[in-house]
Amino acid sequence: MKDIQKFWQARNWMKSNESFLTTWHAHVGYKLNLFDSFAAGEKVQEVAAKEGLNGQLLLRWVEVGLEVGHLRKTVTGKVKAKKKMVKYVSARSEDSVGILLKEMMELHIPTLLQYPDLMKNNEQISYLEDKFAGVVAETSALLEKASVPPMLKWVEKHKPGHIVDFGCGHGGYLKKIRDADDKVNLTGVEISGEVSEEAAERLKNHDIDIRNEDIREFMSSGAQADMVMLHNLLYYYPPEDRVALFKETASILSEKGTITVISPLTDSGHGQTFAAAFNTFMTAHKNLYPLPTEKEIEEAAKIAGMKVKMTKPIIREGGWFLIGLQKK
Repeated sequence: MKDIQKFWQARNWMKSNESFLTTWHAHVGYKLNLFDSFAAGEKVQEVAAKEGLNGQLLLRWVEVGLEVGHLRKTVTGKVKAKKKMVKYVSARSEDSVGILLKEMMELHIPTLLQYPDLMKNNEQISYLEDKFAGVVAETSALLEKASVPPMLKWVEKHKPGHIVDFGCGHGGYLKKIRDADDKVNLTGVEISGEVSEEAAERLKNHDIDIRNEDIREFMSSGAQADMVMLHNLLYYYPPEDRVALFKETASILSEKGTITVISPLTDSGHGQTFAAAFNTFMTAHKNLYPLPTEKEIEEAAKIAGMKVKMTKPIIREGGWFLIGLQKK
């Protein structure tokens, strides 16, 4: 009986790995543009020769793809990528979400795999912001599809004359606001030179000021705003520094000015599996910090002279929330 139970436990763990194979296969396809290569139906060795790839390894990748349903065999024996893979995982598709796979497979999972050594040696690693800044900016942009509609409602309600986006990434929020309002003054502040250059290029025809500088450098310049966006930023600040961040941000706001915050919350009741895993990733690093709780944000806002006016889930599966604060 004990051997049978052991066998079934092993079997269950093997089956649980099938979902990882699906993600692994999609990531390899995204990184090497293989779903494009097989979009019209091709023979494996022809793709290997054309793309300069190891034929045997490509064949193994194809075999996995056939099993997990990303690829199919045609009646002529060629291999063809499913349409959804070409549309949503191909790097060349405007609908691609493949960058999320890149972040997961090249940043998050490698970090989680180091956990035994980190715990045993009582160590933390450094988050390589310069290396992954572009990837994180792109994955953050995926959140915009869910958060832009309530963001635009917030802007419409409060009618700010000047909006500043701290950590603006590639400027997706600013572009959406500009599309809806051609009069509001828009400024993006981004510490990464590479990311800010990309933002400036994407927004060069939209009358949006992109500044490559630190948030505190901007705040000390004497600039004023009616609304500040703090999106996907709180986990770059230790919990003990977040009150100061809110206070300093509130200090540049006009009367009744507002702040919007986007972050996963660890006590939200939504997406706590993701939030727990995200916190695990954060804690492995010296220069990243735990996710906030809703209560923590409320208390920090109160000390900063702000009041929470909106707490809206934008991606329940991930515990992501859009929080609106207003100056008292």
